[in-house]
Amino acid sequence: MPVTKRRVVLHIGLHKTGTTYIQGVLRANRERLASSGVLYPGGKGQPSHTFAVYDLFGRRPRGTGDDRITGQWESMTRLIAESDLPTAMLSEEATSLASAAQAKKAARSFGDADMQVVVTVRDLGRVALSAWQEDVKTDELWTWREYADALADDAARAKAPARGFWLRQDVPAILDVWTRVVPADHVHVVTVPPVGSEPGELLRRVGSVVGFDAGALVEPESWDNVSVGATGTELLRQMNQRLHRQLNQRQYHDVVESDLAPILAAAGVSTAAGADRLRLPEADHAWVTREADRMIEGIQACGVPVVGDLADLRPRFDDSGRPPGEVTDDELLDAAIDALAGLTERFARAKWRRRGRDSDAIGDAAPTGARVGSATRSAWFRGKRAAVNLADRNPVAEKALGAYLRRRNRH
Repeated sequence: MPVTKRRVVLHIGLHKTGTTYIQGVLRANRERLASSGVLYPGGKGQPSHTFAVYDLFGRRPRGTGDDRITGQWESMTRLIAESDLPTAMLSEEATSLASAAQAKKAARSFGDADMQVVVTVRDLGRVALSAWQEDVKTDELWTWREYADALADDAARAKAPARGFWLRQDVPAILDVWTRVVPADHVHVVTVPPVGSEPGELLRRVGSVVGFDAGALVEPESWDNVSVGATGTELLRQMNQRLHRQLNQRQYHDVVESDLAPILAAAGVSTAAGADRLRLPEADHAWVTREADRMIEGIQACGVPVVGDLADLRPRFDDSGRPPGEVTDDELLDAAIDALAGLTERFARAKWRRRGRDSDAIGDAAPTGARVGSATRSAWFRGKRAAVNLADRNPVAEKALGAYLRRRNRH
């Protein structure tokens, strides 16, 4: 039966509010979501959520000349319009940066659909540290002290780094944009549960708005947005100073965010190590609390529905972890060696795979007889090498190999 009134749910973030986790689960469950009437686009041959929003904004990655973004917003809206599922969901945290005109254009793109907006919001103390670490992971140079002092200074909000942070995190201002485009009761604030809450609670809260059962979804084994902790963040920050922005945005992402950051996390330079987890310095408690109170009051004044508890947004300070920047030279050296070893391994394996493909092409051109003879010699050589390696750990094999070498030397 044709859909008479489609719902379009636009999850606009905010940044650093569990969006990577949510998106990872949704990507892994497209078929399950579809069976419950929810279209989550982005499968093979479909437009990307990120590229669609970038296209809506006219945004392009810095210095890449990447043209895959062109036309993605129109492709996304057409895919949703042609779907026979009653609900469609887009999730991209960059949407929170929309101006009033861009938000209006986004809403108009879906015609008379029932537009719902989901805004995930998190404790500002956790967000500030996470945002600073993310900025360092994307080629920025600020120390935590420089970053935090700028965020706390009302007069500094028009320039970096405060400008970028508050554009992404000033909840009352973002709600003001979207409540001018859709009715306030269609804009849902979903609070991120505090540390120690039941696993999956954030997804359950989002699902209650979108219309899916979070308990019926499976979680992917891992997701991409890793935390590199205090040591890893300082290592990347100092590395950025050496690079002097020699890489364009795509190059930096492909090497540092996709390869180096996971290597640091896997080596133990991560929040999983416990002691290396970032902790908000006591000097920042006052301004974070002040701004969190302003956020809560702003949400209440907007009159939008809240899923969760606004108390979740009150900062919780503890003494675990370590303040940013308090890292020793020995810790940085250990992390740098881990990074060098991990990148060397990845580079060598990638280069070997490319060489293997080239070698296969050459080998395929050889005559059949030559290939058979070559394969036989290769098998014989591998057998001899295995016997030699066995002698290093097996006394019987060592004795036999020694006897063979003595006879060989006599001859």
